[in-house]
Order: sequence, then C-alpha cells, then structure tokens
Amino acid sequence: MKYQGSWILFFLLVLVSPLFSQQGSGRSSPAMSAISSFSSAGQFALTIKREVEEVNLILSVTDRKGHFVQGLSPSDLTILDDDKKQTALTFFQSETNLPLHVALVLDVSASITSQFEIEQATIRDFLKQATRPADSVELFAFNQHVQLVAPILGDWKQVSRRVKKLRPDGETALFDAVAVAGQWLAQDSRPSRRIIILITDGEENASKTTLDDTVAQVLRSETTVYAVNVVDYPADSEAKNGISILKKLSDATGGAYLRSSQNGDLGHAFSRIQRELRSQYAIAYRPSNLTDQLFHRLKVIASRNLRVRCRTGYYVW
Repeated sequence: MKYQGSWILFFLLVLVSPLFSQQGSGRSSPAMSAISSFSSAGQFALTIKREVEEVNLILSVTDRKGHFVQGLSPSDLTILDDDKKQTALTFFQSETNLPLHVALVLDVSASITSQFEIEQATIRDFLKQATRPADSVELFAFNQHVQLVAPILGDWKQVSRRVKKLRPDGETALFDAVAVAGQWLAQDSRPSRRIIILITDGEENASKTTLDDTVAQVLRSETTVYAVNVVDYPADSEAKNGISILKKLSDATGGAYLRSSQNGDLGHAFSRIQRELRSQYAIAYRPSNLTDQLFHRLKVIASRNLRVRCRTGYYVW
C-alpha cells in the first residue's frame, strides 16, 4: 500500500475546496438540526432550526463515457429513500464550491516498501498544489497502527520533514485506518465535504474492526472514500481481494476506485479525483418516511440515463 507524491499532493491541495456535510446523516437531535442555505452573496450559511430532519448528499454525475456532467437542475434528479420518491428539497447547488475536509490516508506497511521512496518524493508537492485556504487537510499514516502525521497548515517544509521520517514496516490495519479517519472528520461540525483519499495496495491483515463495520462508520460520518490502488494489475488472489475491499469502500460511500498506471504513476488518478470534486452537486431534502428504522437505503436517478454516484444510505440517530 502506498501513496504517490507529487500528484497526491497536487490533488489534495487543489481538491480541498468548499463543500458541505453535517455531523449526522439522518434524524436530527431532539433539540435541533441544521438546514443549509446560501446567502445572496453565494456564501454558505448555516441556519439552526428545531425539529427539522434533513439528509445531505453529494452527487457525481457522468455520461456513458465516464465524462462528468454539469448543468443539471433538480428536475433532472429523482431521490429514492428506501424506494420512496422524495420531493421536499431544501438545498441544491450545481458545481458546488463547498469547502473540503480531506483525510489523506497513506499506507506505510511493509507491503509497499518498493514503492515508498517514489511516493515520499511527491506527497509534499501534491498537497501544496491541491489545497485551498478554505479547505482542511490531515495526513494519516498506517501500518498495524494508525497515526496522525500532521495537519496540513501551509508549512510545506514541516510536512516534507515529517513525511521523510516515515518508514514502511509492519502489518496492515487498513480497516482501522479508514475508520479512524472517518471518526476524525466527523468531529468537525463545519459545513464541508468530508473526503478520505486512501492510498494503499488493499492488503488487510491487522485490523480490529471489520470491513462492514468500517463502511458503517464512514457512512455515519457522511464521508466519501476515494481509494487509489498502487498496484496496477493484480498478480495473485491477495491482490484481487485488495481490489474487492477498495471497491466496496468506495462504492458504498459514493466515491471512486482508481489505480496507478503501469509505471506506478498516480497522477492520472488524482487528476480524475480533482475533476470530480470540481463537478459535484450538493443536494439536501427532508425525508418523508422517517421511522424507527436504523438504516435507510439511498438511490438517485438522473434523466437521459446518466450515472449518479452517491453514498448508498444513511443512519437515523
């Protein structure tokens, strides 16, 4: 598992830009819940109202060729919440500029040793180019342990020094790393898009949590996972299992699974993520069918047979 430098950094810095998410995905607390809105100046405002229930979604829409589609209106989209059509929209924004809160999660286990030096060299430059002042980024590293390496605060020399101190070693607690990153992002109640960029080979052999529990944790935190596989082609059953794990994490959360090129370059993968984050839609609605059911399945359908990616459900608190 690993993370590729320059493009990773570039992607992260360009990525980290405005978006919205709130801490809780379904039913609001008994006291209050938040409704998001934009002022006439186009800036995000947060209005607190009592006894309001709202679900926030970030959508990526593509055509049959995989090109991102912009310019859709609410009438082009149908939201199904447990197969029931939802009509009480409270918010919609095309090409959303809501800030990003990104956790860059880097695999530093022994299995990525051969790729690690190249990745180290490019992380700093990528982050410097990918983030914006309104965005927040944290850098996590993991083997059998998960550590917060550094918040990205614009001190690129410090980031570079800390990254250079990392040494690949040990086993791989991939599930634990993703769960920890999701919990970290959930603590930030500011309106933002919560993003995990996971750079790894997909190997898992040391986590205390399970894949299903990790997916549930990420869905509860309203976080989208972009999984970047540093292995270009699977050579054995273990590598193929890694691909399955990464696809499940990304598919369930509305993210994407990408992989390096044959020469190990991750640039195209991060360019793809960057384009996606600049082409997304933000939408919110008040569900008409909230009950005591814990988990609600979500599906969004677009006109003209366009493909929509978003998280597959939400938990009612």
